[in-house]
Formats: sequence, structure tokens, C-alpha cells
Amino acid sequence: MPPTERSKSARHWLLPLLALAVGILGMVAVWLAAYLHFRTPSGWLALVAALDIALMLRLAAAPAGRLRAGLAVAGTAAAIALGYWMMAATEMGLLLGLTPLESSQRLGPVLFGELVRHTTSAWDIAWAGLALPLAWRLGR
Repeated sequence: MPPTERSKSARHWLLPLLALAVGILGMVAVWLAAYLHFRTPSGWLALVAALDIALMLRLAAAPAGRLRAGLAVAGTAAAIALGYWMMAATEMGLLLGLTPLESSQRLGPVLFGELVRHTTSAWDIAWAGLALPLAWRLGR
């Protein structure tokens, strides 16, 4: 039985979506390690996340165009959000004796917002704002 066009398309995007997930999780791990080492949010890593996600999609042979650029922006936004979430969860986990993963599952949006508000500077937000258009540009 010959494969249909739909199944060919789904298989074609399997590797790029897997690369996107690996890029996001890898960048969150790097961001968390930098946070634990420097004890600062290191907002400039948002630009590295944009570069990493766009490169992962290119290496996985995602077709060029708006869809790849949109995935690069979405992946960068997810890496930024998850990175800050894990930083806040790790900070609370250290205080409560929880692992970062346990703490991240218990952290609520209000506490997350307060922790991020108190630890980030205007530069950290600016780097995140610059990373999204960079991801779009590199993703095309």
C-alpha cells in the first residue's frame, strides 16, 4: 500500500519537531546551569536560544519559509519561558529542600511572576524582546 501525501508530510516534519524539542530542552538546561553558576538570570542567553533553535531547525532540514521561522520564534519563546520558570523553581526549591523538577511542578504563576519581577532587570527583558525577531530572521 503506497503512503499517502499526508503521511509523507507528517514523516517529513518528525525530525524537525524532534530537533525543536531537543533545542528547547537543551537551552533550558544551559540557561539553568548559567543561572546556578552566576546567580543572575543571564538574559543575554535569549539571543543564544534564538540562534540555537534556528540552527537546530536548519540542521534537521525543516523547509525554509514562514513555517520554519514561526517554529523558530515559538521555540525561542518556549525556551525563554521555560528557562525563567526553571530558574524561579530552582530558587524556591533550594529554599524548601526540593529538586528543581519537583519545585517546577508546584510553582504557581503568581509566585513565578513575583520571583521573575524581582530577579530580572530591564536588560533581561530587552534581550528576550530582541531574541524573537532574531529567531524570525534566522529561521527563514
